[in-house]
Amino acid sequence: MERIEKQVVAYTSLCHALNHVFELTYGVVLIGIAQEFGVGLFILGLLANIAGFAFGLSSLPFGFLADRIGERRLLMFFCLSSGIASIAVGLAPNIYILGVALAVLGLALGIYHPVGSAFVSRATKHRGIAFGYLGMSGNLGIAFGPILAGVIASSLGWRAPYLIFAIPALLLAGLLYSFARTEIPTVPEATAEMDTGRTHSPLPILPLALIFITAAMNGFIYRGLVTFLPLYLSQRLHFTFFQLDSMALAGSFTTIALIFGVGGQFLGGYLSDRRRHEVLALVASVAVVPLLLLMGNSEELALLVAATAFAFFYFMGQPVFNNLIADYSPTAWRGRGYGIGFFCGFGIGSFSATFLGYIAERLGTNWIFIAMAGIAVVTLACIVILLVRALTTSKRRQGLLTR
Repeated sequence: MERIEKQVVAYTSLCHALNHVFELTYGVVLIGIAQEFGVGLFILGLLANIAGFAFGLSSLPFGFLADRIGERRLLMFFCLSSGIASIAVGLAPNIYILGVALAVLGLALGIYHPVGSAFVSRATKHRGIAFGYLGMSGNLGIAFGPILAGVIASSLGWRAPYLIFAIPALLLAGLLYSFARTEIPTVPEATAEMDTGRTHSPLPILPLALIFITAAMNGFIYRGLVTFLPLYLSQRLHFTFFQLDSMALAGSFTTIALIFGVGGQFLGGYLSDRRRHEVLALVASVAVVPLLLLMGNSEELALLVAATAFAFFYFMGQPVFNNLIADYSPTAWRGRGYGIGFFCGFGIGSFSATFLGYIAERLGTNWIFIAMAGIAVVTLACIVILLVRALTTSKRRQGLLTR
């Protein structure tokens, strides 16, 4: 990568890590919130639903804005608004104001994904590995955010992580203000990219529809994972170390499981520059179904192994799906494509928090993961259709060229 491309990846990666640190804090501290405000899993899931839907909802307008006013100023606004909203969450005096503050934080966090993804896809030549690095940084935030939030909350209370994490957000906004004046050329659409079976239509509707459905299904799984995995692991893993309390243990176990997603992100990004994206998406989708079923029917070491394997394959798919959106959308529509995709993933997917919270109260928390396995089957079906279509279109095109 050239120097300017490395800067683009570095800044967007820092924003990505911070985004997920904020996002996963709620799942770790919900035990403390429940104790202070006296609410159950359904209400806690509803709050996560509100914040998650706000997260996805703002992806739509900011994806469109990324195509019009540029990504760097929007990334700066993301950091600034996230820091301010996080302070509001940390100071919320009751469950109602907490819900409003979480919704505002969700709106702020939703700015990042369509803007950062469009920025990387337009400003880097090696898009696959760039998305891999971007995904790795996000997974580092996903993996270490919970343990940081858990340790801070166990010592200072559930409000402290939100107040402390606001500081790096405001500092990063200042760095992006300086970077916004750097000239960055747009990388032209690659002509030697792997054949995806894309037609000459400027906006192939069926492939994008299938990709957006998979984004929604993956969003259902993701929201359930980040909301309930800390609680589930703290219930089913009975290891003890360093005399950590329940919130710190929940964060620690989640970190152990999700750190393997970093390797999955790198492998998915690395292979995306070398293999057909639809095939890679199929491999990742096939793997997650049995692993989710195993998570829902195991405990202790077997559960931890299943969770780490699931994290590896699930997050391996993320840079692949990001590349698929770029494969099937024209450069000028890239921000809008990611905006719709992340609205499906984070907005529509947010309803899984309420749905799975209801299931957990009725049937037990293990049924969260059994239900997510059923959702993963829908993703698998969409990817099979997308792959068959791509192979058929490629074969037809090759037949025309040989005539």
